[in-house]
Amino acid sequence: MMLTRKTCLGWHLFQLASALLLFSAGSCDAFTRMSSMSMSSAMPRPRGAAATPAQKKKVAVFGAGGYMGATAFGFLQRAASLYGSGLGGVSSPRSICATATASAAMNKVLSKNFVLSYAGEDMVRLTDMQDSNMIAQRLSGYKAVLMGTTYQLERLPVTGNSYEKSPNDRTLEFYLDNKYTVDDAGVDLETHLSIFQNTLEGCKQAGIEHIVVIETPQTQDAKPFAELLDKSGLQFTYIHSLSELENFPDYTYFKGVQGDLDIQSFTFGQGYASADGYNAGDWIDALADTRRAGAGTMFREDLAALAVQCLQSLDWSTSRCLEVSCNGSLPGARSVAGSRPDKEWCVNSSSLAEKLAPVQ
Repeated sequence: MMLTRKTCLGWHLFQLASALLLFSAGSCDAFTRMSSMSMSSAMPRPRGAAATPAQKKKVAVFGAGGYMGATAFGFLQRAASLYGSGLGGVSSPRSICATATASAAMNKVLSKNFVLSYAGEDMVRLTDMQDSNMIAQRLSGYKAVLMGTTYQLERLPVTGNSYEKSPNDRTLEFYLDNKYTVDDAGVDLETHLSIFQNTLEGCKQAGIEHIVVIETPQTQDAKPFAELLDKSGLQFTYIHSLSELENFPDYTYFKGVQGDLDIQSFTFGQGYASADGYNAGDWIDALADTRRAGAGTMFREDLAALAVQCLQSLDWSTSRCLEVSCNGSLPGARSVAGSRPDKEWCVNSSSLAEKLAPVQ
């Protein structure tokens, strides 16, 4: 059994990769580590949705009332409007949120960051996140999901004429990463895990082909989320930022990707979760040893763009973890000022496609 190594690893990383080889279940490569440093000079060939651009695939975003969720939604809207992304379709992207408050918050971000962009009622579904069957119904006809681990939560009244059972019903609104002026609802880990598990169950019932999971800064313990991912049987791309996150000042999509991202990838072989000796979530224990502090800062907008690029570039039939850091400003970064903004879904997104090219 052979491990493909596309970058020079330190001794501790070599031990990590060797250990995960024990969890192979008959695949050629149980675990492959790659780096964006291993980029080819040729234009990368997409293996995700962009590989079949005529077959528009619908994507749903959970927690789009939060800043990162709304930004990812805006990028998905732009990608859906252009041929070549493989993303789009009627009422896509779709925002999955709990109340109309999140819908209004999302449109506030869209209007500012994406120049008067707007998501109408056909692109929003208010959903009881404690009901996996309702989640599955909201995802009917969709193929991919973008979601988070620990959301910022806010206790709010259930929006009228949605899923309330009485006039005084209240629910937890959930925001992907953050929403200004919102104090956390003070719930425990079990509540966050319940939302995460219900989402996964709904995805499985709806036949979702791939999910992109962003590990949010609020996530104090990622292991339970990794366990639930393994047990779900869903194919996923898990994104962890080694850098602190911050917002780009006065961001609009004209500015595009601004950071020089370094992407370390860990790809799991088919059937890894059912291999002898493997326990659900083991992969995140091993990866924790490679995580480092002091990796600088990364813009939330760049991380949102990366999540959308993953859906276009990466094979949906494979699970992987991406560890991302920022090496400062992107060399030669440009904006669309003075040029037509309708030629690409995100300015400088080609840099992300190139950095994802080595990832299996």
